[in-house]
Amino acid sequence: MKAYSRYIIAVFILASLALLTACGSSGDGDSPIRDMKGNAPQLTVPKNHNGGSAWGNDKCYLCHNIKKLKDIHAYNTKLADSFDTVSETDIGACLYCHGTNGIQGITADTYQCLTCHKDEAVVGKDSADMFHGANVHDFNGDGEIGNSDCVVCHAWSDMNGTIDPTVDFTAGSSAYTDINSVCLNCHDGNGAFGVMPPALKFETEVTNLFATFKGLGSTESEMKSTADIHGAKVGIGQSFGVFRGTYSNNMELPCLSCHQVHSSDNPYLITESGKTAALADSDAKNAAVKVTENNFSELCAVCHTNPAGADAGNGLKEVVHTSTYSSNCTDCHYHGSGSGTDKNGLF
Repeated sequence: MKAYSRYIIAVFILASLALLTACGSSGDGDSPIRDMKGNAPQLTVPKNHNGGSAWGNDKCYLCHNIKKLKDIHAYNTKLADSFDTVSETDIGACLYCHGTNGIQGITADTYQCLTCHKDEAVVGKDSADMFHGANVHDFNGDGEIGNSDCVVCHAWSDMNGTIDPTVDFTAGSSAYTDINSVCLNCHDGNGAFGVMPPALKFETEVTNLFATFKGLGSTESEMKSTADIHGAKVGIGQSFGVFRGTYSNNMELPCLSCHQVHSSDNPYLITESGKTAALADSDAKNAAVKVTENNFSELCAVCHTNPAGADAGNGLKEVVHTSTYSSNCTDCHYHGSGSGTDKNGLF
């Protein structure tokens, strides 16, 4: 009996070591899927999972206890710590990186991204707050942001705690180089990834934001003449105010200077804080931003100001226009004003 017990213990230890070897070692310093998702142990055929003995098993915790999981994922402290919070039956995150393991009925909603990412105890308040706004980046039209929405953009994230456009986003024909290229890959009106963005608010015949941002035409000159001023068009400076921080008239503005990605209490996912405008001054970064009906003044004042201007509503001075111009910024400045019906070349 003692010999038999020793045999069982030896088999268990060898099996455990095999599982740990398959899943990676501790303290990698970076995600094991940094270069490509395939570097994480992929449970897509039976032999990949302990020779097939664990194939189709949806009870990961039977072999992979919390201590092992924390050690294996120590390259990202928050990811490792999340195993103290989630339930042992929350296997969606496992399947996101490691494949289906032969479990039937796996869909995008299975991945349980928001189990952690909406939980302040796991990711911290700032990260969790990204998902609690009244208006959401809703891809499937169900009125909320869910797991299936996440994987439209993030099917290849390496979960190392740092956003890298070349790694963490679902790529089209080539890897992304910056966040703008991520946004415009869907907001070009061609239905990429099965997503068709809505028409623009102020130019209702335009769904191709890429064209308004980069411009229309066959030459660089033609494109710049029809592009948004916050896009490829080179501006002529400001006659009614000055730029805050290091913003200038000859730069292509990052989408995230004005928009939040996941959700916002403002319409059109307009940012709720000047802190998203990375090149603005400290006053602007500390200012709140609220869009009321069609009044975007608090947003515009994050980058544009005039010492003689009135308070935009958030403690920032707004631009001063002469009496012949509208005081409502979006009467003239909006996505598509350069290439839409009016073709006024403003915005």
